[in-house]
Amino acid sequence: MSGPSGLGPVYTPPPQPARPIWPWASLGIALVVVAGLAVWLLLGGGGPAASPSPTPAAVVSPTPGRSPTAPSTSAPASPSASPGGSPVGSPSPPASPWGAPDDGVRAEIDAIVAQIPPLRQLEPLADVPYEFVSREEFQTDLQDLIDDETDPEALGTEERLLKRLGLLPEDLDLRETILELYGSQVAAFYRPDTGTFYIIGEPQTLGAFDKLVVAHEYTHALQDQHFDLESTRITDPSEGDAALAQLAAIEGDASLVMFQWGFANIPGEMLTIGDSLNPTDLELLESMPPILRRQLEFPYADGLMFSLAVFSQQFSWGPINETLRTPPVSTEQILHPDKYFAGEAPVEVMLPDLAAGLGVGWTQSYTQTMGELNIQVWVGAGEDPTPAAVPGELPVQPHAEAAAGWGGDRLAMYEHTDGGWAIAWQIEWDTPEDADEFLARAGELQGTLGGASEIVDAGPQTVRLVLADDQATLDALTAALGE
Repeated sequence: MSGPSGLGPVYTPPPQPARPIWPWASLGIALVVVAGLAVWLLLGGGGPAASPSPTPAAVVSPTPGRSPTAPSTSAPASPSASPGGSPVGSPSPPASPWGAPDDGVRAEIDAIVAQIPPLRQLEPLADVPYEFVSREEFQTDLQDLIDDETDPEALGTEERLLKRLGLLPEDLDLRETILELYGSQVAAFYRPDTGTFYIIGEPQTLGAFDKLVVAHEYTHALQDQHFDLESTRITDPSEGDAALAQLAAIEGDASLVMFQWGFANIPGEMLTIGDSLNPTDLELLESMPPILRRQLEFPYADGLMFSLAVFSQQFSWGPINETLRTPPVSTEQILHPDKYFAGEAPVEVMLPDLAAGLGVGWTQSYTQTMGELNIQVWVGAGEDPTPAAVPGELPVQPHAEAAAGWGGDRLAMYEHTDGGWAIAWQIEWDTPEDADEFLARAGELQGTLGGASEIVDAGPQTVRLVLADDQATLDALTAALGE
């Protein structure tokens, strides 16, 4: 993930040099987390609205040379079928010597793998091996991966920014929270650098959750083989909104395949999929600050609805393939697919370098495009979403109308050697009415900002937020901006 807070759930590329911003969207693995199945709960257990019936090419059948075993529809989910790797409602068992599941489980996995290519209409270009790893092993690897790819100072900088915007509690440790959230929530992952997907746990039989995870992860392997996701990955750490939109397109595709496979092959089990989710894991997810939870759920939930809208244009996978070749350019396009179809790209917002105007000892420590999604979280101010009125639709995010009509934005934070700080954030809106709507909501939330702040109507369609640790610094910041 690459933007304020959002450890990227499902596609993440091979290990890269230390990344300064939104490390969880840029890790070297592709993750399936509880949120992937929480999508089901968000949609009321009824699947995506207007979910397309499989076309003839999507009626799954084993590929030649495979001997698939019919998926079990009667066996209860095994302990590791829950995302947390423990039986529903019970604590995690102590670590035990590791051993591979038996041939029956492997046969079930092979059967699912054989069924995905005709459904997704992408033939495998190479075999995709899979392995089983313990949760303890994954947690260790996750810590190493975050440490390898994340500049601790940059992660601390982002933590300070989010707290100053009122998006994180003052006592929260961002790195430890990420490790806690993903260390317990991840169920499986795919590594493009090895071409292998990994299942966390040692299932003795595949429950419904496990089967969907296999379908999802194998889809990532097909995506990678055909579209070389790493080559098109957004690597600019200051373009987190675009990177999160790209992630949502990748995750939405895999989630749509996962659901179509489930409806076609295990329809009875799909109705009880919520039973496979560990209540403790869901409680942890619900306890997360909204900025972390929303960034985690967005690629799955909103990505699924985006991919469904794209698929439904022609009821074919060709348009979905285009979203992988040329990804959506903003979370706005994911939230509002009509803007993707219309090719409505963000306007470029430029901020001058204000360090010199602030004086000696000041440097720019952070710059980012926040995008509609993160603005949506900010204007929501921690309020609970409204449940969907119709099964198959997503919950309505609070005050989302105040974030709609986003045209583009840029944020920059400056810090002084003595601990002082200042933030300038300029947002362009599609219409003056959109700007006024945001301006009114921002005024209601001004008290949640750290330090001294001003919210400025800087033009018919422009709103500027400026904040600093004290009034003198705020005055210097506004003077540097020419206000």
